[in-house]
Amino acid sequence: MAADSDRREFPVLRYRQGQISEVSDVVVAEYNLTIQVNGKEFVILLCTPRSLENLVAGFLFSEGVIQSRNDLQELSVDVARLLARVTLRKQAASTLSGDVRKTVPTAGGKGHTPLNTCEIQSLPGNMDGTFTIQPANVLEIMARFSRQSQLFLDTGGVHSCALSDGSEILVFEDDIGRHNALDKVLGHAMMVDMPLHDKVVLTSGRVSTEILAKVARHGIPAIISRSAPTSAAIEQAQALNMTLIGFARDDNFNVYSNFACLDLPARER
Repeated sequence: MAADSDRREFPVLRYRQGQISEVSDVVVAEYNLTIQVNGKEFVILLCTPRSLENLVAGFLFSEGVIQSRNDLQELSVDVARLLARVTLRKQAASTLSGDVRKTVPTAGGKGHTPLNTCEIQSLPGNMDGTFTIQPANVLEIMARFSRQSQLFLDTGGVHSCALSDGSEILVFEDDIGRHNALDKVLGHAMMVDMPLHDKVVLTSGRVSTEILAKVARHGIPAIISRSAPTSAAIEQAQALNMTLIGFARDDNFNVYSNFACLDLPARER
């Protein structure tokens, strides 16, 4: 899909310091993508029309419908018809039940669920609170992350998400929905068999329980956001021994869980 399909131009009246002018404004495009799973309509995602294969794979991966790319028999996107077709292998298909058709808004929430007690107990055993990162690395990588979305710079209308090893940005995506942006990077990682147990999620959006759940379900030990976490997300992160950092912008950030994560130089201890 062409890069310019994720934005559109509209005529607007611009008011600046008492002056009115007629200009053309660039706005992020919104796209309604219907996902069919094994021939049945499964979900409609309101999204940015880019990296749609990764979005579909990542949504199914982060929601627990599939566990790896081996569960996918076929995945195709018909851009003209706003349709994604997915065929699951038999074992993965057995986890689906009944009519689960739903529409997931760009802000998320509907169709996304936090972790329950059983899921917490069955998570990969790598979130043991031993994750560490240097404060300078947090600030440096988030500064690079904040500059990376040209679509945000052009429109101001998207959230961004990335996977990092703590030093470099490995995968980067943006979307009108913070959940979609996360699903896109998780989908990319799943499709290339990227290990996740030693990665960090970077996000521009609010960290709520459903965002935290998507990260935790795949054993990612840390999430760093430019924005705020919710109280429930903080409590969930504490219960999971995850590292949760918020308001990471300019020269500041807050650590909300796993306070021992900061690898401080000896002089700062």
